[in-house]
Amino acid sequence: MFLRVGLLVASVVLMVTGLWAGVVRLGWALPAAGLAGQHGPLMVAAFFGTLIALERAVGLNKAWTYVGPVLMALGGLGFLAGLDLRWVQLVLTAGAAFYVAVAVSIYRLQPADFTLVMGLGALALLLGDVFWLYSAPPQVTSLWWMAFIVFIVAGERLELSRFVPKPAAAIRGFIAVTLLTLAGLVLAALNVFHAERWVGLGFLLQGVWLLKFDIAWVNLKREGVHKFMGVSLLTGYVWLLVGGAWMLLAGLPPAGPGYDGPLHAVFVGFTFAMVFGHAPVIFPAVLRLKIRFHPAMYLPLWLLHAALFARILGDYLTAPPLRLWGGLLSAVAVVLYFALAMGVTLFGRDEAQ
Repeated sequence: MFLRVGLLVASVVLMVTGLWAGVVRLGWALPAAGLAGQHGPLMVAAFFGTLIALERAVGLNKAWTYVGPVLMALGGLGFLAGLDLRWVQLVLTAGAAFYVAVAVSIYRLQPADFTLVMGLGALALLLGDVFWLYSAPPQVTSLWWMAFIVFIVAGERLELSRFVPKPAAAIRGFIAVTLLTLAGLVLAALNVFHAERWVGLGFLLQGVWLLKFDIAWVNLKREGVHKFMGVSLLTGYVWLLVGGAWMLLAGLPPAGPGYDGPLHAVFVGFTFAMVFGHAPVIFPAVLRLKIRFHPAMYLPLWLLHAALFARILGDYLTAPPLRLWGGLLSAVAVVLYFALAMGVTLFGRDEAQ
């Protein structure tokens, strides 16, 4: 239990510093400007890698499965300690490799479509780390890191979608979309011209599938935390559509608004909506602590979406103030959500569940 708490605390530290680095990277004059260049690795390879690998380790509950999240947490904290970048990259990559081993173990225990897709997510994190280690073009690394999140979420939602009636062709369609995305990722790694458009098409179709077949629609008919989870997930899928459509139509350049827009549609709009929606389930599993719900938790959710819309609009219109304020308020929304969740859990009482 002590190790779980320590890893979760480390994840929160990595998240906050990663968000800070992102705000600095946007152009806000804040201290610790040296972290700006490591915003992406801090958020994906360190924070999300640690958090998701920890969730999997808790599920298996075997000592060796914690090696991955421990290494990724140490690698992320190495950033903050100013350690040599190469050392940090190697530690994070080693942690991702252990996470892949955990994913393989899970698949062997429960061979199924959804565990295979989640295993592909673990592999995507590892390959993204490897491309980063060997200084691949930033858009290649980012595509694999985006796929890490998308595959993990899609696999989890595929598992839950078993409780929703759907035609057999829906599962075949899901697998086809996954293979399309994977093919696009491989072609992008081989520097095939416009391969990122295939990844964008895969993300777009994945968003369509999730919007149509996800059990989140059932939660909308309930109240309290269940409805909040449903709203979070469904609004997040819309951002996956936006990010996928953007890459399909315009590709993914190595820098500039055309890179910033689709990247943050996936990493902020989609990913953090998933975090908001899954937190009431993940944290009790990790900490054995029930997360209480209060309707005020809708405030950071809608702030997240509104701020990201402003940022995306700023990218599209080349309007720096919109981009600056949108990015800052997105970070505020994430911190506000966790502050509210912790405050309600420690000092509040449950609203309608």
